[in-house]
Amino acid sequence: MKLSFAITTFAAAAAATNYMVPISKDAGLVYTNMMCGTTPCIDTNLSNQPTYTAFLGNRDFRRILMSYTLPSDVTDMSTIQSCTLMLPQPASSSGTGSFYSLSISPLTGDYDASTVTPRTAPPSAPSIAQFSSTDNLMPPTVDVTDACKAAVGGNVGLMLDSYGGPVTFPTKLGGSTAQLMVTTM
Repeated sequence: MKLSFAITTFAAAAAATNYMVPISKDAGLVYTNMMCGTTPCIDTNLSNQPTYTAFLGNRDFRRILMSYTLPSDVTDMSTIQSCTLMLPQPASSSGTGSFYSLSISPLTGDYDASTVTPRTAPPSAPSIAQFSSTDNLMPPTVDVTDACKAAVGGNVGLMLDSYGGPVTFPTKLGGSTAQLMVTTM
């Protein structure tokens, strides 16, 4: 009986497939809660920059959108056993360790990285992960399995917000090494 269980466990483990999925697109959004008439004074996309900053201030806000395209052979999202976000070292390192708290929320739809604005961005679901760190350290890996399992059309969209202090990450254009580590059965 024990031998049979061990063989079954080994066979199941051998069927797992690991994927390293690079970032497919990203966008940096800037907006304000100050109004110029009936529209926000600032509501813009900072596309094609080497870095994007996340920061929720009292008046001005910056958000980072990131998307990942799952491999084409991952067609049944229920086969995803784990999905881990690995962010790069912040590009804004002061060398002294400026504090930030990052919140990660899945997006409920897709976006065009070159034209998306805060008002046209897809809504985000509630935060699925939060952590605090300093910008002179590598961020921890973040479990985003539920967001990957909910991917529509194989696209996993995430929104990054920072509380406490701003944090700046390299973009895809700036050589970002952000990636998802996906394990399927």
